[in-house]
Amino acid sequence: MITFSRLLTTNFAFVSSFRLQSSSTFPLHRAPSRFASAMPADRSRGSTDAMRVAGDDSVSPASERRRPEGLIELRSDKTRAELVRTGEIDWIATSQAGGVSRKMIERLGTEKVARATTIVRFAPNQSFPRHSHDGGEEFLVLDGVWRDDYGSFGKYSYIRNYIGSGHTPTIGEEGCVILVKLRQMSHLSKGEPEHRNWVGLTPDRVCDEGRTMDEEGVVKKLSLFSSPLESTSVQVWPKESSLVIKVPKHGAELFVVDGSFTSQLLGDHDERSWCRIPNDGEEVRDFHVRTLGEDVYVWVKEGHLASDEIGM
Repeated sequence: MITFSRLLTTNFAFVSSFRLQSSSTFPLHRAPSRFASAMPADRSRGSTDAMRVAGDDSVSPASERRRPEGLIELRSDKTRAELVRTGEIDWIATSQAGGVSRKMIERLGTEKVARATTIVRFAPNQSFPRHSHDGGEEFLVLDGVWRDDYGSFGKYSYIRNYIGSGHTPTIGEEGCVILVKLRQMSHLSKGEPEHRNWVGLTPDRVCDEGRTMDEEGVVKKLSLFSSPLESTSVQVWPKESSLVIKVPKHGAELFVVDGSFTSQLLGDHDERSWCRIPNDGEEVRDFHVRTLGEDVYVWVKEGHLASDEIGM
């Protein structure tokens, strides 16, 4: 589980993507200046300073030919630390439904079927045909109201629709924006119901009902779903604080709903930024952060990066 401790302010290195080594601490990588002119910018990233070491993602021509037609591989390597500032990504209209646009965060698959993490925006007054999720679906409502067979869910709602579930979404005059994860559930998650939801997960509620995560009693965590394969929570980190997040075995993902912070590992995490922090070791890893001028509200998923998920 992610735990915290307080520390003095540190200087931060700004890096947006690299592969972790098997060690007890994170290696800090600064992009050498000689790479800046030699390597093309990665236009798929939300960060303009994102760089990879040449050769990390190289694919032989034979392997390239074996790939399914239309395969999309976007930040799909779960052993790599990643930061995506989605505010720097343009909205792209989907080809499958009118009035819907998205910002892709990670994706492995085709346009129609993929393991994916995405921010999706629905225009007001939309309705969609019934469909099912053969790989499961979980999402966090970021703005507006989501409506389907299971109810109405406003901002600060977290919903899980298990493998094989189905629904008929309708969007009202408020419109809706969600962070959604597709095909990232497992048949090994025994006993998970078709649908579960957690509503009214406001920052005030997290502070009032959440469990204290640090010695000073200022970091609050409200646990949501938990199984041997994964756990999710929402957390409030106090403003103008230096913290050490303990990342458990099999890593974690963090999504900033409100506020912003800076991490020693990846740089600036602004509102609606997403990051992946792998951990393939047996011991927890330290993730150093510094919050800025307001409290930070984050959604956290942890212990899951090696789980037996449906995938593509």
